[in-house]
Amino acid sequence: MSRALLRHARLSRRQLITFALASAILNGIITASVGAWLAQTYSAYQARRHAIETIANLVYERRTRAGMVASAIRRNADVEEVRHRKQAYDEAYVEWNKNVMLNLFAIREAAGDLKFSALEPLFEDHLIAAMADVDRCVTKAYDARVADGDAKAVLESCRMADLHQFVLDCGATFTNELYKLTRLTFIPFTGEFDRTKALAETHIRDACLAVPKPVAPAPAPASTPTSPEVSAAPPAMQPVPTDASAAPAATPPAPARP
Repeated sequence: MSRALLRHARLSRRQLITFALASAILNGIITASVGAWLAQTYSAYQARRHAIETIANLVYERRTRAGMVASAIRRNADVEEVRHRKQAYDEAYVEWNKNVMLNLFAIREAAGDLKFSALEPLFEDHLIAAMADVDRCVTKAYDARVADGDAKAVLESCRMADLHQFVLDCGATFTNELYKLTRLTFIPFTGEFDRTKALAETHIRDACLAVPKPVAPAPAPASTPTSPEVSAAPPAMQPVPTDASAAPAATPPAPARP
């Protein structure tokens, strides 16, 4: 039966073997290419996801350490406890700053941009700027506490509570939107990534634009000038004589007649 089919198709055994080998080679190349693409896509996804998780850890660690220093100052904790917490905050501060450029690269990678991402200015000008304000506030309050000054007033004047909350809101929104951008997908050319990216920029702008500003000291009230008529003292009244020497002399009595 098979020989009859071969004769009907006018195919020789050599041609059939050649076709089978070519099909196997082509299938192997396609399978290897698709497998390599899937492995590379998954590896890039894992790297981006790990980078975003690192950014989230650094943001929350620095914010938490700053809040612990402020909390110790507000409840008048011992100076040694404040120093210990400030030292832990300084370590988180150094860890954050030495990874700033790597974080920008991770943002660029998550946004799918080669040279520059629109999310980078939002990260630098708002989240990093707010964390710098927190650092200045905490440092000034710590210096005042060590010098036995009014550290609580320093925290109030630089609006530490508002800055602390802003870093939480902006940092949470930023890392959450970046996390969405790193979602794994194997369906290209759908435009879903571009829509997710545009929506992420909108959400981050809404959450990170209103940076709290320090409270300016109230100006001293101007003194009201007094008019010379009001400020002038009334003229001194002449004292009323009370002793006999100051009284006018009395008329001597007339001499008696002889």
